[in-house]
Amino acid sequence: MRRLIYSCMAAVVLASCGQTSTQTAADAPAAAAAAVTIEDGWAAVTPNGASVAAGYGVIRNNATAPDRLIGASSPMAGRVEIHEMVMDGAVMQMREWASFTAPARGAVTLEPGGAHIMFMDIAGPFREGDSVPLTLVFENAGAVEASLPVRPRSGGGNH
Repeated sequence: MRRLIYSCMAAVVLASCGQTSTQTAADAPAAAAAAVTIEDGWAAVTPNGASVAAGYGVIRNNATAPDRLIGASSPMAGRVEIHEMVMDGAVMQMREWASFTAPARGAVTLEPGGAHIMFMDIAGPFREGDSVPLTLVFENAGAVEASLPVRPRSGGGNH
């Protein structure tokens, strides 16, 4: 009886939010995660013995509110960080971003020579044709999963 009452209450709450009663509370994380997507993602090929690798793509926030990246991980790396390339006088330096905010209905572009994903302490070389699983965790959208195909950098270049 108690289960029936809770099910009916959940249906009323979902209906009042403009959702159909066929959706459940378990569907909420999937709907929220769809608000943030990773487009055109890819990871760069690495040489044998490399301990780091770089990844790129466009992180698009389709939600009406900004969303802050609070974590990142991959089973292919000991840790995952977001870095940016900045000029310090005449010297290009790489700095870690503690976090960043994807603007509402906007995007953050991660590209060679600019902000990028750093896979630290990689388990092995990233080879062309492989894919690298990536999880980005956002404050509102939660975990956003992606699979980055590995390909060579066009024109070489740094992270």
